[in-house]
Amino acid sequence: MKVLFLYSGSRYGVLDKAKKGETHVNGFWGMTYLPLYGIEAEYFEIEQYLPMWLARFVRKTINIYFIHLPFFWKMLSYDIVFTSAAFGTQLFHALLHPKKSLWVMHDFSITGLLGNEKTLRQKLFRFMVSRTAGIVTLSEDEKEKLEKRFPHLKGKVVFIPFGVDLNFFKPQNLPKKRQILTVGFDPDRDWGTLLAAVKDINIHVVLATRMSRVEKYLPLPINVEVTQFSGRDLVKEYDKSAVVIVPLNTSSHNNDAMGCSALFEGMAMGRPVIVTRTKTIESYVNNKENGLLVKEGSVADMKEAINFVLDNTARAEDIGKNAYEYAIRNLDAKKCTAVLADFFKKIYKESRG
Repeated sequence: MKVLFLYSGSRYGVLDKAKKGETHVNGFWGMTYLPLYGIEAEYFEIEQYLPMWLARFVRKTINIYFIHLPFFWKMLSYDIVFTSAAFGTQLFHALLHPKKSLWVMHDFSITGLLGNEKTLRQKLFRFMVSRTAGIVTLSEDEKEKLEKRFPHLKGKVVFIPFGVDLNFFKPQNLPKKRQILTVGFDPDRDWGTLLAAVKDINIHVVLATRMSRVEKYLPLPINVEVTQFSGRDLVKEYDKSAVVIVPLNTSSHNNDAMGCSALFEGMAMGRPVIVTRTKTIESYVNNKENGLLVKEGSVADMKEAINFVLDNTARAEDIGKNAYEYAIRNLDAKKCTAVLADFFKKIYKESRG
């Protein structure tokens, strides 16, 4: 069996760095591990076929949903296409509905994009989802909602975390600092709530993001630093931080699964993680057992959770330990990929009768 992965962003050069131990393979959603389970897997992107200057130009001018469309016919040589964002190409696939190549959706918020299914865009999206061969969700709640909306897909929708690279993200036993670390580059991080919560707390705060993400909050509180880290340095930063915070803003309804990567990494590092409560996050975190859940947009909730961690260090370390044990049991990317491989084999076999 051959599986093709399509990503919205470029992964150019990442695999080479991973082989050297310089970074992790979390963002490949299991692709690198599938060969362990008898499945040939690869990805392609425009950077593999175009000069870098031209690839950059294309990415700036063409919507990411259509970026793979020129390579559609190449996709037909694969048994399964697995992707979360190539919706323009998926529409073309749904219209043609080729028998050989199955389309499987990696779901970050399908129900959010479906909305009330009244607009033309939402109706087209429903058509695309209805023609898919299978869906991998990141929460039990999303799985249940999709099976209710698409009864014919029951048994073809499965909840599988994409997991975390435990060989890369593992405790280093470095001396701990009175420091908050928060990591995230997507536009749905709730920087406003976090910054309002920490401005009066005596603690150093590290935002591992681009300055452009927080520009509208300038000037930042004096205890806040904005920076970026290499893969190895990020591991060290996780390890020495007193607490990891994942502040989320779901108001766009485009991605209920945001924040999972940072959550999984923090848990794998054995740190107490404070995270905004969402339906997806609730699939992984039990409040004050293996993490701390806070109400979206609540400065008071966020501040209370931070002070709880700082004032109850023994309890916080227990929460971090529980998070680490949870990650070992449930978030090992290799184990998650084994479940994904079984799912691919199942739907492929069923499609062949």
